[in-house]
Amino acid sequence: MRQKKILVIDDDEMNLQIAKVLLEKKLSCEVLTATGGIAGIEILRQERVHLVLLDIMMPDPDGIETLRRIRSDEHIKNVSVMMLTASGYIDDIQKVGTLGVKEYIKKPFLPADFVKRIGKKLSEIHSEEILLFGDDETVLADMKTLIEENFAHEVSIATKIAAAEKILHAQEIKLIVTCADMKFIDGFKFLSLVAGDEKFNAIPFTITNAEKLLEVVEKINSPQAEEDSSVVEKNFVSAPEKKKIANVVTNLIGYESDMNI
Repeated sequence: MRQKKILVIDDDEMNLQIAKVLLEKKLSCEVLTATGGIAGIEILRQERVHLVLLDIMMPDPDGIETLRRIRSDEHIKNVSVMMLTASGYIDDIQKVGTLGVKEYIKKPFLPADFVKRIGKKLSEIHSEEILLFGDDETVLADMKTLIEENFAHEVSIATKIAAAEKILHAQEIKLIVTCADMKFIDGFKFLSLVAGDEKFNAIPFTITNAEKLLEVVEKINSPQAEEDSSVVEKNFVSAPEKKKIANVVTNLIGYESDMNI
């Protein structure tokens, strides 16, 4: 599992440094900092962040407006956010609640409690691991970048069946994406590998190309997909249900995926 990345947005430099030292030392996270909402949003557009700690009481834009802008940006709207507040006003709490944030940390905070709360939140954020399989390493690298820039997924790539099998055994892969334009014989052998192993067979599987990749992952991750399925883990669809969704999505964009896997 790769190191988790946290972005702290606060106009107080001392608060930023305290948070950075605590989180990096106690949780072994990478901590990025921004002294305002605009700078924070720019970082989010450039970096794959797992969690944002966002101060409410800041100069224009304040934390609530910053959160509103994050939620309206297609590329960063799904990032997990916790609010930092020195006021605790009910009105502020209700406003961020309508924007999907239910958790906040009251300032000033005790270091031990702060670390505990953030650690618990990070444990609930699943950076699902995806395996990309195809025969063109350059294409796979581009697809990997696309996913990691737009979703909180960790992506492994493989151009050989042996390498893909090694990854499947070593990592908790949550979704397999195979390139539609790879050589048929290699694709068939890989499907046979997945179909022949009970553990691999339970992993959701989809077939796509670079042009349709983001559409596929977006549909599989969409809240509507979760609402229509049996949710086993918070924020994530169960493997059998996600597998059904992946196959349906694949068919919707024009590929057949009834591979009996």
